[in-house]
Amino acid sequence: MHHSLTSETDASGTTRGFTLVELLLVISLIIVLLGITLVVGGRIQFQARTVSCMNNQRQVNTGNFTYASDNNGTFFSPRTAANFELGAGSNTPDCSRGGEYNRLWVKSFDEPGAIRMESSNGLNLERELALTDGAAYEYIGDVSAYKSPLDPTDRLRSYAVNAYIGELCPDNLGSKIDENPLLEQGWRAARSLSSLPQPNKTMMTICEEDSAGHNNQGFMIKNWFTASGAPPAQMWFDYPAPWVEEGVTLSFCDGSTLFHTFRKKDLGNFLIENFNTGAGNHRAYYPGEPGIEWNEDNSDWYWFKDRMLPGVGPGYTWEGN
Repeated sequence: MHHSLTSETDASGTTRGFTLVELLLVISLIIVLLGITLVVGGRIQFQARTVSCMNNQRQVNTGNFTYASDNNGTFFSPRTAANFELGAGSNTPDCSRGGEYNRLWVKSFDEPGAIRMESSNGLNLERELALTDGAAYEYIGDVSAYKSPLDPTDRLRSYAVNAYIGELCPDNLGSKIDENPLLEQGWRAARSLSSLPQPNKTMMTICEEDSAGHNNQGFMIKNWFTASGAPPAQMWFDYPAPWVEEGVTLSFCDGSTLFHTFRKKDLGNFLIENFNTGAGNHRAYYPGEPGIEWNEDNSDWYWFKDRMLPGVGPGYTWEGN
């Protein structure tokens, strides 16, 4: 006779109990099915958030194009700060760290009567006013569209605009132009869709996490070619968001979107942990693995370099505007 944890009556009237082994087997099957459900359910939720994130960036793209149609074909500026060198209100179209003051896509800076930033735990976080005062908001119209559902932080904005799109020179060129002589040779960014040689290969937006707490200025990597013509060092000024180890979402100037799978897993966190010079977690140098010749097929740096402003010649040297 065996002991049972529960019992049932068969057709002959004999009471039969479930053995401990049978009960454990049922529990094990339930646990396995529950685990599969959680994995599948989590993956579905991740895919849904990823699609939503890319839809947000597509909305920013649409806003930028619509803005351009209302402003002589010119995109809004990727900057988030005022024109420091020439002062508020300057419209000087040159490499003066900001270009047109009135074409900032968001205004992440304070001015009399408008407090758009707040400090929290050592970070400078944007208030909602920083977004609604920007040139893009009239065309986007929804604060929630500025934040990725993949972003685990408390900030309001997850996206940065390609620094090579929307003004005559990339932001912060006051210091960067000294580090790359090629940028002094007539280099100009693309100000409008008509000036983009390859809009389907030119990045417009990307998820970025900045050490400042908000995405300060546009997304940019350093395109450094040595005088000897050797391959460029893999320097990063800005980093892809580190929230997803597998990759990052971004959009292109033709309105398409993509989840870029990192060549180096967990690239964002790797760059943050291995920054080289500069303030905060910026200007990281990632040379790759010893003995490997890096190119677009196996290097994230090359992949992004080729999508900042393709079709304008080596070193981004371009006489057009």
